[in-house]
Amino acid sequence: MFRVFGRHEFSLSEGEIQLRRKKQRRIILLVIAILILVAAGFVSARPAFNAIRAWQARRHAQKAYALIDQEKWGDARSEATAAYQLRSTEPEAIRAVARLLSRAGQADALKFWKELEAKARLTRTDLRDEAGVAMQGRELDAADHAIKELLSNREGGPIPTDWLLAADLALQEQDPDRATVCVREVFANNGAANRDLFTATLLLDRILHTKEGKDRTEVLERLVRLARGNDTVALDALVVLAQSVLGSNEGSPNPSGMSDDDIVHTLETHPLAKPQHILLAIDLRIHLHPDQQDNLLQGAITQFKSGDNATLLALARWLNTRGEYQRELDTIPRQRAMQTRELFLQHVDALGALGRWDEIRRLIESEQFPLDPVVEHMYLARCFAQQGQASGAENNWTRALQAAAGDLGKLMVLGDYAEKNGASDVASAAFEAAVAVAPKSRPAQQGRLRVAYATLDTKKIHAILIDLVKLWPNDPAVQNDEAYMRLLLLPSEPSAPGAQKSEVSGQTSDVSSPLHAPSSEASASVNAAADLPELKSIESLAEKLVEREPASLPHRTVLALARLKQDRPADALSVYKDINVPRSAVSTSSMAVHSAVLAASGHKEEARAEFSLLAVDKLLPEERALEPR
Repeated sequence: MFRVFGRHEFSLSEGEIQLRRKKQRRIILLVIAILILVAAGFVSARPAFNAIRAWQARRHAQKAYALIDQEKWGDARSEATAAYQLRSTEPEAIRAVARLLSRAGQADALKFWKELEAKARLTRTDLRDEAGVAMQGRELDAADHAIKELLSNREGGPIPTDWLLAADLALQEQDPDRATVCVREVFANNGAANRDLFTATLLLDRILHTKEGKDRTEVLERLVRLARGNDTVALDALVVLAQSVLGSNEGSPNPSGMSDDDIVHTLETHPLAKPQHILLAIDLRIHLHPDQQDNLLQGAITQFKSGDNATLLALARWLNTRGEYQRELDTIPRQRAMQTRELFLQHVDALGALGRWDEIRRLIESEQFPLDPVVEHMYLARCFAQQGQASGAENNWTRALQAAAGDLGKLMVLGDYAEKNGASDVASAAFEAAVAVAPKSRPAQQGRLRVAYATLDTKKIHAILIDLVKLWPNDPAVQNDEAYMRLLLLPSEPSAPGAQKSEVSGQTSDVSSPLHAPSSEASASVNAAADLPELKSIESLAEKLVEREPASLPHRTVLALARLKQDRPADALSVYKDINVPRSAVSTSSMAVHSAVLAASGHKEEARAEFSLLAVDKLLPEERALEPR
């Protein structure tokens, strides 16, 4: 092989040629190295970029945590959003969003906790937030999982807050005995803060309300001990004690040394007491000395009428709550009432209570005080309705709906106001619009369901409950209510016309079935056979619900009705064995079903007596059909 030399190379010595060749090799190696570095930089640039974004996301998340603790929700949302947008797979970014949504009570937090748990172990703080928001959203399985972790021995074991969450869950699951055990753990903890002890005492009171005839002495004694201090917990305990006295027709409900007069004095002189606390003390004085009511009312007005706007608002609310509408108008002149929106609305409410609707309408239409369009049209609609001007009312309700469109908060205000004032169509439209904005909003869905219940339309109620089961498939209350409505809409299995077979003796007894009246025995048998699998499915669901929440009367009601629909009255009656429910906790629906079970089991007189206690006009048509004959 021949090598071609450049012309100038013939004049170089052999040593110079070797030196040039070495230099060329160095240049080639340098170029190769540069190319390798460029390629490596291209490959590693993205991981480095991602690492920087992850660091930035963690920094925003830390800021979000601090802002959440300070309850600066707007700024916290900005920081948490920035963290998640920078790197949505970063655990701290996910945690920031989950914590923010949890503290805001939004059920969407649960999907972020689940996402975080797949990437990192949840801290005890995480688990508390997850449990709290799960219970708010009635996601009891998620709450149970988190609380079991909190009650384990990891990271030092449970603290009083964890036992309080466990007690709250037990109450939601209608297990007062388990709740009592959890509350006792808080009381036994020498390091429990006063706030924890106060919360545990309130939970104990809730537990006792589930048990008829239980003595509240321990609750009141614990409240008195807490009320002796100078902190916010002591003030809250005093408020509960005062409300207990106001709710009692007897003397002081407190057997442990703090008399009614002591409660009044301590509430009035507490260093943190605000006008509303002192007004509560005056309420208590009026309760104890009704003959002094006028003097006490005038004394309160004299004491607070020259206060700032917050003080005047407390006074206005207090006077309106007591039905002292003219005194409210006389005490707070219109010009002063127009200094804040809240004072103005109290002024309008007082006018409305006195029937001065034309005055309200002229006041609002004059636009002397600018109101939100939704509130303005709500009040005008009420004015026109009270004055018998249906078209004016309808027009303003429509404008209110239009003004509230797309705004969940405004739609809820409108829905609640319309519902309270008998405008059920408007309330329904507002809640439906609210659900369209936020399908998982519990208040919106509950409002929608309340309005449906008011129509006594079982099919409409059931249709809504089907939607709710899709949204919250693990909520026992939703499962129970949907199953109950489905049962009401199903026919029952027929027996011989006008008689029913007793499962106790196996003989046909003269017990008329209140659950069906088939036009044809053969056709009814066909329908019953077709519905039997569904009845069995509902019975199975109800059995699981009762197993989970044994003290739940609604669950037992569904189970009893499912068995009764299958012509098994003895099995239906056995559902009520060993259950003790306070009379105040018994719903009309539960009583209607129970009376039907009694009648089908041969206790016809007792059944009729029980059904006669019900407000029949409040029952659904299918429930009225349960009336014992």
